[in-house]
Amino acid sequence: MTRRRWLALAAGMAAAAYASQLCLGEDHRQILRLAISTDTLAGANVNDVRAAYKVWTNEVIRQDRIVGAEMVPEIFLASEEMIRDIRQGTIEGFGITALEFLKVANLVDPESVLLQDYVSDGMEYVLLAHNKGSIKKIADLKGAQLLVHLHRDMLLASAWLGTLLAANNLPQAEHFFAGQKREDNLNQVVLPVFFHRADACCLSRRNWETFVELNPQLGRDLGILAISPKLIPNVIAFRRGSSEEARKALIDAIFKMASLNAGQQIVALYQSHGFITKPTSVMNGTLQMLHDFQRASGQLGGRGEGRSEVMESSGKGSAR
Repeated sequence: MTRRRWLALAAGMAAAAYASQLCLGEDHRQILRLAISTDTLAGANVNDVRAAYKVWTNEVIRQDRIVGAEMVPEIFLASEEMIRDIRQGTIEGFGITALEFLKVANLVDPESVLLQDYVSDGMEYVLLAHNKGSIKKIADLKGAQLLVHLHRDMLLASAWLGTLLAANNLPQAEHFFAGQKREDNLNQVVLPVFFHRADACCLSRRNWETFVELNPQLGRDLGILAISPKLIPNVIAFRRGSSEEARKALIDAIFKMASLNAGQQIVALYQSHGFITKPTSVMNGTLQMLHDFQRASGQLGGRGEGRSEVMESSGKGSAR
């Protein structure tokens, strides 16, 4: 082998070794892998929402060059798969329901979560009945036909109703109501009670106030039997130990969502103006309600899974 060939071979071997080190570095870079639970959709068309997210994700990457964050290929994962991947550490950022949050709360970064702006301080549910009917208090709902709004904001309705019944020393919902029906059309939730075709209904206070504003007679004829505590049904959270730099880049991109054409599709889908960060302790009241529900229904296991670290972190963080 000539000296020139040996030098060429040595240079090639050095380049290959250097290239392999670069690939190794790329491979070992901490990527913030993201996913959203299908349970957050509550009846919405998964394919439509997935298409909107893909467009927005591509736009964000193109404009902001976020190389430290990526969506899982499916974007939306079934609840059991989501919980498993969070526990195994293969997903660092996740959009989940409060019910799922309860299961992984001890793995969530305690500093901050992302919330839709209109639920940033919690939202309330209302239970309504006709003022001219026989239902005047919660106990009068025994054997009633109940209508519940089917919507991502109403994911905690069953749990709240369960705690409401327990607080009044009444049986669990499946043994108390004659039937419960979920409707995604708000008119089909409220108007049957107004026309005495159903006994009671449950929807968000926000939607109820809009109804009354548009039709004051509804507010005169239907009365509120109960109002829930302020609850947060959905949240975007991050796993403990995830890359702070990638997290910040992602949050900044989400804040820009409404300014992008592609992002406006998602804002419209979620009926919000954008997102806001809050300390993770903002979830404490919601988690307490869920624990009360589990105790009332005999579902709470001995481990108290997901409770302690979030419930004890109320002093951390601040709204931004």
